[in-house]
Amino acid sequence: MTSSRRSRDRRRSVKAGHANGEARAKRRERRIYIGTGLVLLVLAVVTVVIVSSRGSSNGGLSLTPVTSRPAAAKSPPLSPSAAAELVANTQSANQILLSATIQAKLAQLRGVPVVVNQWASWCSNCRAEFPFFQTAGRVYARRVAFVGLDSEDSRANAVSFLRRFPVDYPSVFDPSASQAQSLGGGQGWPTTIYLNAAHKITFVHEGAYPTLASLEQDIVSYV
Repeated sequence: MTSSRRSRDRRRSVKAGHANGEARAKRRERRIYIGTGLVLLVLAVVTVVIVSSRGSSNGGLSLTPVTSRPAAAKSPPLSPSAAAELVANTQSANQILLSATIQAKLAQLRGVPVVVNQWASWCSNCRAEFPFFQTAGRVYARRVAFVGLDSEDSRANAVSFLRRFPVDYPSVFDPSASQAQSLGGGQGWPTTIYLNAAHKITFVHEGAYPTLASLEQDIVSYV
């Protein structure tokens, strides 16, 4: 073998060695990338498991409601005198008050949130929503005063109506609808007027409530 041939063989050997070394380096690099990726994946899975377990133990968010009744508004607690006025209001349950005005009735309920429902015995929409007020008057009796406002009606018909649909609160007799108008009502039947504890009008709902839930939603929102 000549010296020139041996030189070429050595160069090829050196090149082959370099190529093999580069191949081994690339394989090591791939193994490092793969290993790092697996470690990151495991850490991600562990993190998700920990967060999920903490969320469950702390009462995490639910995708479905657990109650059908809206949450009660966080109104300040009633004073002892206001609570006594609530009780006194219910003692006149299902009565038509002939001598009292709505303003006088509100004065008796100082410091108490009030829901005033304008109705009449001849009003078919009033009749449709009255069962909702029967229920709400009982459910919220400890924190809200309900007062009916029997407007443009006859007393005899109103009394007969309340025998069919008794409620746990009184109604003020308002034959001319002037008292309803003083509160922003008197334009259509029924109308529901909401007053906060300071007796500021917070909302006027014209028309009948289609469901008990819609009535309750307004009660907790506006009183």
